[in-house]
Amino acid sequence: MGGKKKPTISQLAKKEAKEKEQVEKKGKGKGKAAEEAVKKVVATVPAELYDQITKDIKGMDYVTTYIISSKYGLKMGAATRVLNDLAKKGELVLVSKGHRMSVYTPVERARKLGLIQ
Repeated sequence: MGGKKKPTISQLAKKEAKEKEQVEKKGKGKGKAAEEAVKKVVATVPAELYDQITKDIKGMDYVTTYIISSKYGLKMGAATRVLNDLAKKGELVLVSKGHRMSVYTPVERARKLGLIQ
């Protein structure tokens, strides 16, 4: 029982220093990868990004909150609001809704599938 002992303060400091060194070594070798690792997550959606999402969605087969969140660096709540707004405007059709996830499809795709007329 009991479990593993907690590390001492000096052990934590050493571990932290090693991790920083590894991150710096990786960052020097791959400049672009280091920039991607520090991706900024946006809570509110700027108008330019909203327009870009609207354009990109038209070419997709289906859209979920996670897809929008990961592709554009938005928080999940902001991505949900964007998708709900686009559905209200009539650019997306709700295909399936569960407890945690909603699946949308563009109107053109929904017509091809026979979901709407």
